[in-house]
Amino acid sequence: MSKTPEHLSQEGRLAFLFKDSVLYGGAAALSKAFALITLPLLVRHFTVAEYGVLDFFMVLIVFLTILFVFGQDSAVARYYYEYEDTRDRQQLISQSLAFQMAGIVGFLPVLWFAADWITGFMVDAPDRTTLFRIVLLHLPFMVLISFSQGLLKWTFERTKFLIMSVGFTAGQAGLLLIALYGYEVEVTGVLIASLINSVVFGILGLVLIKKWLVRPQNFKFLREMLPFAIPFGIICVVGALSPTLERMLTDTLLGTEQLGLYAVATKIALLIGLIVSAFQTAWGPFSLSLYKQADAAQTYNLVLKLFAIITCVGALTLTLISDFLITLLATDKYATASVVVFPLVFGLVVQATSWITEIGITLSKRSYLTIYSYTLMIIVTLSGIWLLAPIYGLLGVGLGVLAGHIVKALLASWLAQRSYKMPWQYGQIISIFVITMGVGLVAIYAEAVFSGMSSKLVLISGVLVISGTGWIFVLETEDRTTLKNILSGILQKKLNAGG
Repeated sequence: MSKTPEHLSQEGRLAFLFKDSVLYGGAAALSKAFALITLPLLVRHFTVAEYGVLDFFMVLIVFLTILFVFGQDSAVARYYYEYEDTRDRQQLISQSLAFQMAGIVGFLPVLWFAADWITGFMVDAPDRTTLFRIVLLHLPFMVLISFSQGLLKWTFERTKFLIMSVGFTAGQAGLLLIALYGYEVEVTGVLIASLINSVVFGILGLVLIKKWLVRPQNFKFLREMLPFAIPFGIICVVGALSPTLERMLTDTLLGTEQLGLYAVATKIALLIGLIVSAFQTAWGPFSLSLYKQADAAQTYNLVLKLFAIITCVGALTLTLISDFLITLLATDKYATASVVVFPLVFGLVVQATSWITEIGITLSKRSYLTIYSYTLMIIVTLSGIWLLAPIYGLLGVGLGVLAGHIVKALLASWLAQRSYKMPWQYGQIISIFVITMGVGLVAIYAEAVFSGMSSKLVLISGVLVISGTGWIFVLETEDRTTLKNILSGILQKKLNAGG
């Protein structure tokens, strides 16, 4: 198979995207799934409230890492393909990394000495200043990890990428096991174990990308990237800030106990997040390497329809088994968290689908447009939580989050279409989404008013309806033929290998 998809047929392009979704995306998703993998260990070791505090500070690490990256990952990804000369690419990459490290050196000491004041606005925990400072120590190494993983993905260096992503997750899990069962640590000890792992893989990432690193000269490429990176930096920071603010508001309105339940629900939602993350990781290089081709829009539409059908079916299926998963992974004391799973899961589906339809913003290089949609998202999300949580409890938090994702997707897709017009087939996708959301909300109502069994019947019916509607009405004859050819090719390879 070609290393890039632009000269492949439709079948070849889908096969390419699927392969990279499994390889790059699967590895990245596994890294993001660390919280889910370790969930059974943590919830049995800590109280519900303690787990809520730990989850808050782990989310804070992610937010602050994104803050210091500040859109440079998106800028490197976009401009990497603008240059063919290796020396130009080395300068582009090195100047970007130097900029991120300068930000760490300049601002980390300020945050360190202001820790007492800053933590006064965070969740109520007796050792929160210490926890915050451990979080700060993560940042130089997490930026290096993020930078190296991104670069290895965009340069299609598969083996090194797997080392950085899967290895990081395995190391994190191993150190956590040692910390919990070897030393009976508290929340502070878990964060220290995470820090040790970050140091090791931050340094390793630097070693693996050393061929791309040179002494930065005149910062010409950085100046070129900044107008693109700054809006994306704002966008990413706002997007990453939202989960932190969601947790702070949940703690304020409902208490630390409910925060712990919400944390578990978000980990269950990560199961659909694995698919979403895998796709997102592969979609970036795939879509940008393809957009100059005359039939790119045809490929984009086919990917959009397939992704919407698969994730909507996945969202309803995950909701169907969420109570079982919560009991299995987190014990009965978290059982009531299942009420918020559907809004969180479907919110991820809406967000991920909009990544496809927002591509016009990236292609037009008008990244600042996304600031509007992310700003609206965070306003709607927090307003929704503030209004609905006192009435509906944890479900109100989830509905606020879902509302934020929906308005963000609608506005971003509209802005993308205005800036880079593409022939999207929106009608079928909106229909699938409306049906899915209706089924999910009816299932929640059925469980509250009637019984859990009636809710499950609604969800099973929804899975069947979405599957049938998607195959018959959303996919066109040519789309179905393409899929059949791909499946036939895969089956033939299996038979040949077996023979």
